[in-house]
Amino acid sequence: MKKNAPFFLFLFCFTLPRLEANAQVYYRGQDDTKKYYIAFSYGVGNAQWQSRFQNTFLYNTNGSVLESGDLTMKATNPSYNYNFNVCFPVGDKRIGLGISFEKYSMDKLSIISLSDTSAANVNIPNSYIYFRESFWFNKLYLMIQFPFHFCDGKPYSLDFVSCGGFYGYDGLKHLNFFGQDQIASTLFCNLSFIFDYDLKVEHARLFIQPMAEYKYFHNNGNEYPSTIVHNIFSYSLNFGVRVDVSKF
Repeated sequence: MKKNAPFFLFLFCFTLPRLEANAQVYYRGQDDTKKYYIAFSYGVGNAQWQSRFQNTFLYNTNGSVLESGDLTMKATNPSYNYNFNVCFPVGDKRIGLGISFEKYSMDKLSIISLSDTSAANVNIPNSYIYFRESFWFNKLYLMIQFPFHFCDGKPYSLDFVSCGGFYGYDGLKHLNFFGQDQIASTLFCNLSFIFDYDLKVEHARLFIQPMAEYKYFHNNGNEYPSTIVHNIFSYSLNFGVRVDVSKF
């Protein structure tokens, strides 16, 4: 079953008031080093795919078969994302919840190996399949931030951030690239650093966030013997603003 944007928005909006209530209770009597952030960012990046198709078909947008059988491929594509999250302190860390919408654009797949009736006519590994595609990954995640305390009392701060969650996808035009639209394993995790600077404007802080991320996809077991696996490694640089709402 494909997870889509309305589902993520409903779940996020349902959970956000409870996070805010918990944070307000926590903040009673706390010192100024404890911060409750709402953040928005925009990012640009690049992704590298390592994928495997077994006993299945890779289709064109018109429904014709591009390749069949077993296929191992690689791809590289640009990406950009919109990200929104909230976090509140627990001890000397912060935990939170976020939602992200990430756009991917592809133009070709690089064939590493191919085992079907057309394999003899393909010059492996310098062969390509033209595959023009664009789609969105819709991500929901839990987050933990570890502030570096040598920045306490300064107008800037540095945090180490770890996130993990799951994702859905929208806008895909090629059939079967992510299986037959059933429940699949769609997991991801990322690591990043946030460096921010206090703007002295309504407690807002401008930040940059370099990030490395891994996404895993495996189609539903009910599709056996067809197997589709994607390993996606991405790197991005995000720019954003976060506001310490505990100051209001």
